[in-house]
Amino acid sequence: MSIVRLSSRRSLWQKAQKSKKHKIELITSEYVIDESITLIRYRVSHYAAVIFGDALFNSSIVKITDVQDEDRLKAWEIFKKYEDKELSFTDCASFAIMEKLKLHKAFTFDEHFKKAGFEVF
Repeated sequence: MSIVRLSSRRSLWQKAQKSKKHKIELITSEYVIDESITLIRYRVSHYAAVIFGDALFNSSIVKITDVQDEDRLKAWEIFKKYEDKELSFTDCASFAIMEKLKLHKAFTFDEHFKKAGFEVF
């Protein structure tokens, strides 16, 4: 899962309109990076995981957000609240971070984000 933010601040938007370029920033968390690299390692190969990790860590558009104590606690509350949903703790941490950053769109294949009320693309 990646969290995506299209810059929407008025001044940035106006500059983007003038230059006809849109700034895209992919925001993800250390939890998502951990989960993704590990999954690729075991389902594909170590080599593929290294390529993926290098691409993320060297990207100019990917911002990796550290999960703060407040995010972890909020994620834990979300996790406990939704016993009937099959949410991973990483999903819950992503929801908490997205809420904190006021993000409403997620670039993901995970249907849990849509069910949680986020726009998925």
